[in-house]
Amino acid sequence: MELDFDIKKGIDVKLNVQPIMYGIVHDYVFEGPCRFGAGEELTTEAEMMHYQEVKKDFVKSLEEVCDPSMVNLLPCVEIIRDETFPLTEELLVKGGGEDPQSVDLFIFGNFGFGIDYVLEFVAKYKKPIAYMEFCCGNTSATAALWARGYEAFVFETPEDAMHTMRILRAKKALAQTKVLKLTRPTGAAHGTMSLSAQDSFINLEDVTNKLGVKFRSLDLHEFADMMHNVPDDTNPTLPGRHCLNITDEDQKIINEMTSELLDGADYNSMEFKEAEPSVRAYYLVNKLLEHYECNAWASPCPDMCATRRLNEDHYTLCLNHSLNNENGICSACEMDLSALLSMVLLSNLSFSAPYMGNTAVATYKKGEKTAPLVPLVNMQYEPGELESSIEDLENVVYTFHATPARNMKGFGTEMQPYGVNSFAYSGWGTTLRYDFAKDNGQVVTMCRFDPTCEKIFVAKGTICGGMGYKAKNCSEGVFFQVDDAHKFLQCAGQVGNHIPLVYGDYVDDVKELADALNLEVIEL
Repeated sequence: MELDFDIKKGIDVKLNVQPIMYGIVHDYVFEGPCRFGAGEELTTEAEMMHYQEVKKDFVKSLEEVCDPSMVNLLPCVEIIRDETFPLTEELLVKGGGEDPQSVDLFIFGNFGFGIDYVLEFVAKYKKPIAYMEFCCGNTSATAALWARGYEAFVFETPEDAMHTMRILRAKKALAQTKVLKLTRPTGAAHGTMSLSAQDSFINLEDVTNKLGVKFRSLDLHEFADMMHNVPDDTNPTLPGRHCLNITDEDQKIINEMTSELLDGADYNSMEFKEAEPSVRAYYLVNKLLEHYECNAWASPCPDMCATRRLNEDHYTLCLNHSLNNENGICSACEMDLSALLSMVLLSNLSFSAPYMGNTAVATYKKGEKTAPLVPLVNMQYEPGELESSIEDLENVVYTFHATPARNMKGFGTEMQPYGVNSFAYSGWGTTLRYDFAKDNGQVVTMCRFDPTCEKIFVAKGTICGGMGYKAKNCSEGVFFQVDDAHKFLQCAGQVGNHIPLVYGDYVDDVKELADALNLEVIEL
């Protein structure tokens, strides 16, 4: 259920890579400490032929390994110098290619000495550079660059190059994230946060400086008014101002989408009239994301609930979170921006939909319901689900929220079977339901930024059960085993409640990206 809005998704971001082949081609035939050969091998013509062979192999290796869905590989630039080692502004400009400011990574292939050139080149453009491993001199160059505060890499193989480029692409996508957050000032100490996410980022300016992410805010009452198909200059919050209210044409699309959603469900407990408002909210969110040129969304829960406007109009934003997450537009509950950016990070590493929820250690034993599972009792979970899933297991953690996606196994994969149920017990507030127990044995990766945006927690688990498929409210969830549940809880205590996950093992990728972002890693 993807909408036709012009939203620049993070998963569509490409890394612009400029290959540069530099080399020394001698003008004279002579031998010395760094030049050896015999006869014709030392002529300019022979050396140039050899250089062209090396360049051809360099470019071919990159062309074969660079995934065009992630990398925009630019035409190779050649920098050829003679044995006087000229270092001119003309050569530096030539190395930058057609548009050096748009380049994210310069990859050097070398044929002879050139560290002097690279040092001045990086000082000029201040962009990350990498070397394909041809000889020992490449580590000399990267060491010299790191010592001067520049980012540099050595790639042992083309596959190694693509792996690092995938990490850098995710970093770029994170930096190009622009969050639209729905807000309501409250009497809480930190009024810019949701009442239920006081463990989120303390200072958004720090986050922008650290990650590059930008933030925009929208008043939730303006949003609630725009949910109505009325003349767009009659909203109580903005009287006389033309707004982005739902229109007749919008409503036709919304009705079609609602029918499609309900008809496609394996299990459905909702009537059309109660399901439609949440679909309408999803549509409006995307309309606003396009208008504000944003590509991520966060909205509060108790803050918005307390206005009674959700109850009045019979919708929640749970469905919006599910549908946008599966479309590559990360969307978080409870205006938890720490969780949201963790989702952006995981989604851009895994190219799959993230799942965010309340996370806790499941200290549950057969026939017993201990304190950490009390919330589940209040949310109508079925006891058999728990007993069949986690009895006799140790080190079990669970995450629960009514926001699963149907393509957590990868964007572009076939949508998995799903159910539809209401959030409210009275039948309104559309939510997707997913049977996580079907994925027992599936590895998941979880991570979360800490409130200061200086640390990130990352862990890996294995799904061992699900809950809440036919229940209401936030009782939808997944159980997974970790190496050490006690330590998991202590780590979570440093970063916060909502710890998003994606399917697959991306722990090493998260750690590499954390290193690129100068974040301290917390792990089991």
